[in-house]
Amino acid sequence: MTKKIYTQFFLLIFLIIILLFLFFKYFKKSDLESEIKKEFKPQAANESMIEDLTYFSIDKQGNEYKIEAKKGNIDKSNPDIIYLENVEAIIQLQKSNVILIRSKFAKYNTKNYDTLFNEAVSVNYNEHLLKSEFLDLSFEKNLVSIYDDVRYLSGISSLSADKAEIDILNKKTKIFMNDPNQKVLINSSSKNGNN
Repeated sequence: MTKKIYTQFFLLIFLIIILLFLFFKYFKKSDLESEIKKEFKPQAANESMIEDLTYFSIDKQGNEYKIEAKKGNIDKSNPDIIYLENVEAIIQLQKSNVILIRSKFAKYNTKNYDTLFNEAVSVNYNEHLLKSEFLDLSFEKNLVSIYDDVRYLSGISSLSADKAEIDILNKKTKIFMNDPNQKVLINSSSKNGNN
């Protein structure tokens, strides 16, 4: 009987040692990580303020996305979200020209790169200029949504609408009004003066 008790006691001690080993190896934060956190000291005035920041990413297809801002403030409840000021984004899609987006403010997700631009948003693409109050860029949905006072200018034509949606992959665009009884306003003029 005592042999059986000793065997069970030995197995219990062995199990505890394995569990402690696994805990310290996988669940305890390393000393190096703790030291890095101690060395990083945010600004005293606003602990989450970052100045002159740049994020750059390249996806599997080789498309590049770069976003720069004069200031950024990390969301304390979700550190993956950064609120940006004076924002400029450059998108270089494969086999396409550069798209430049500017706005006064943006909400940027560092995990999936989705960005909500707002206030004085402008989009430049070749000779095309789009202006609005909001632009929602979603890489997860491959969709750009532009809304609130959308204005499009290109050489001899202009357009006013409530919302525009652009599929990033196939570059199909939908332009529409929120109220189905209203119509999208399109102005076009000929360069020679004949309409």
